[in-house]
Amino acid sequence: MTDFSTIKKLFHISEPNGFTKDEIQIIKDIFGNLPQVFVDYYSELGKIQSLNQTQDSLVIPERFQFYNHNNYLIFYTENQHACVWGIRKDNLSNPNPPVYMSYDEMEWNLETETLTDFFTAMAFLQASFALKFTAECFYEIDEKGLNFIAENYTNKGVCFKNWADGINFYGDYDDDVIVVMSNNQLFYSSNTEDHFIEMDKVLSELGTEI
Repeated sequence: MTDFSTIKKLFHISEPNGFTKDEIQIIKDIFGNLPQVFVDYYSELGKIQSLNQTQDSLVIPERFQFYNHNNYLIFYTENQHACVWGIRKDNLSNPNPPVYMSYDEMEWNLETETLTDFFTAMAFLQASFALKFTAECFYEIDEKGLNFIAENYTNKGVCFKNWADGINFYGDYDDDVIVVMSNNQLFYSSNTEDHFIEMDKVLSELGTEI
């Protein structure tokens, strides 16, 4: 079973809540072989709404029929369908394949090197909206602010290379996230009030409210 402990700690997930073998079989009936990480995620975490549906959306088994593509298995969509994420069909035998992003389902660009990296990065992005304590607004920060975050907070180790021209994640606790977008926008959240207050005192002073 794939280790999703980072995601579980972030969302305080203590019990699995995923799709059944019969529900996953619906996807297998369409695409055949599926990556092991894909099956593990859908089986263990696929039905957790806050993780998978707060901002962008994990494609649920019965909706894969509406995401037909000759070359990609599309499994995640941006909330306004501005883009989709998928796995190359010729890479479905890879247990942990790369994930690609497309705005038009014609041109595709590498988003993450592995599927586990994608699920983790997406969890951080969803968490920024879904956790109990969130910033009341986005902040615009300058280069000095960006450097301060990079120097004073731990990089979460995953990122989006293409979506929104790149998104990085920082934070010093298992259940917090600082989102830094390529357009110098900052947002942050935590599932623990004390951790949020600690962040907010510093980060709210770094930029200008948007």
